[in-house]
Amino acid sequence: MATDGLYPAEVIGETGEVVEQLALLSHYSTAPFHSLPTQRNGMTRNAQAQGQRCPVSFRREAAHIPSTTFGVFSLYRYPAKFIPQAVAYVIDHYATRFSRVIDPFAGSGTTGLTAYLYGLDSELWDLNPLLSHIIQTSLMKPVSVKAETLVSEIQKSQLEWRPLWNRLGYWYPERILSTLSKAWGYYHQLPDLTIRNLLTFPLLKATKQFSYNDPQRQKLSRSPKAAQRVESLLQNNPEHRFFQILHDEIVQVQRKLHEYHQLAPQFNPPTITVRAGVDSSEYAINLPEGVYWDILITSPPYLQAQEYIRCSKLDLFWLGYTEEQIRALSKLELPYKKVEPFEVRSRTYNAVRETISEPHLIRMYEQYFFSILRTLTLLSERIADTLALFVGQATVRGRRVPIDTIFAEHFSALGWRHEVTYIDKIEARVMFRSRVNPATGIEDHRMPTEHMVILRR
Repeated sequence: MATDGLYPAEVIGETGEVVEQLALLSHYSTAPFHSLPTQRNGMTRNAQAQGQRCPVSFRREAAHIPSTTFGVFSLYRYPAKFIPQAVAYVIDHYATRFSRVIDPFAGSGTTGLTAYLYGLDSELWDLNPLLSHIIQTSLMKPVSVKAETLVSEIQKSQLEWRPLWNRLGYWYPERILSTLSKAWGYYHQLPDLTIRNLLTFPLLKATKQFSYNDPQRQKLSRSPKAAQRVESLLQNNPEHRFFQILHDEIVQVQRKLHEYHQLAPQFNPPTITVRAGVDSSEYAINLPEGVYWDILITSPPYLQAQEYIRCSKLDLFWLGYTEEQIRALSKLELPYKKVEPFEVRSRTYNAVRETISEPHLIRMYEQYFFSILRTLTLLSERIADTLALFVGQATVRGRRVPIDTIFAEHFSALGWRHEVTYIDKIEARVMFRSRVNPATGIEDHRMPTEHMVILRR
C-alpha cells in the first residue's frame, strides 16, 4: 500500500520507528474491510451448538487490524479498554454491509472507530466527555503541519490559562505550572479546530508526565513512584523537557492518523454519532420512536472499577470542564448514583447474591446489574439482530461473579437466543498488578479471560 499522497514522510519525521511502522503497514490489505455480505442466514460456523463456550484469540482471528495499539486505537490511555480485534471479529461474523452499530458504554470509542473501517454507521454513548474529543481527533485526515513549527509557536505564546480548581497545586509542582499554563493558553485560544484537535492528546500526555497522579492505579491518586518520576523531570530544564515530550507526541498522533486513515474508507465515509457526557441508563429511556440498530457491541463498566470520570478528572479540567460539571458527571457513576430496582432474570445472579453478606457489597452488586441490565434491556428492544456483550468475571470477596452467564440467562429469558460465548485470554493490562488487593487485603485474582456473549434474535 503506497503512503504517498496522504501524508508526506518529511512531515511525520523520518525516524527509524516511523519508517518501520509504515513498512509494516504496507503488508496489510483493506480487502477484509470491504468483504461483508449483503445478508446473513442462520447461525455462524463457529456456533454449532446453542450456548456453547468457545475459546478464541480475537487478535489472531482479526489479524487485518495489525495490533491492539494500531493507529488511533492507542490515541488515549483509557482504563479497561476494548480491543479493536474483538469488535472486528463480531463485525466479520455477524454484520452485513448495511448494518448499523451502537455501543451504549463506548469508553474510548473503539466500537465506532472499528465499524468506521468497515464503512458502517455507528452511534456511541458514554458518560465521559472525553469520548467526543477522541472521535474528533481520530476522524481528522492527516494535516501537513510540522511538529517543530507548532511547538515553536506555543513556546512564543504569551497567553496563559489554568483550570479554575483550587487543588491544582496538589497535583502539579509549582515550578511547571507556568509552562503548562502557556501551552494550554495557546490551545484554548486557537480558532483552528483542526490544529486544536491535533494538539489535544499530545498536550494531555505531556501534561500528565508532570502530574503526581499514578496512571497505573484505578483511581486518581498520588504515589511515591509518580512523585519520583516528576522529581526526575524537574532536575534538568523541565520546560525544555515538556516541549520535547509535546513534540514527540504530536509526531506520534500524526503517525497514528496516517496509519488509521490508510485503512479507512476514502470515499463516502460512514458517520459516527457521538452522545458524550450522557447517562446511558437515562438516555435509553427517552429514545424517539423509530430509532433502531442492527447490532449492539459493547463492553460495560467493570463490576468494581466504575469511576472513569475520576480517572479522567485532571484531563477534563485542562480541557476546560468546570469543577461543577465534573462533579455532576461523577455523581452519575455507578458507585454514587441512585439506581432503581430492576428484575434480573437469572438464577445465577440470585445464587451469587445469596453468598454475599456485607451490606455495602450487596448494594454494589445489585446496583451494577440493575443499572447495566436495565440499559441493555431497554436498548435490546431497538436491536434487529445481534447483541455482543464483552465482559470479564470480576470477583467479590475472592469469589468470581460469572457476569457472562448472568447476561446470557437474562436475555435468554427475554426471548433472545444465546448462540455462543467466546472466551479470550487477557494478554495485556493498563491497570497495576498486585499480589494482594489493597482494598480488601485478600489475595488478588485478576481476570485471566474476557468473554464475548453473543445473543441473536
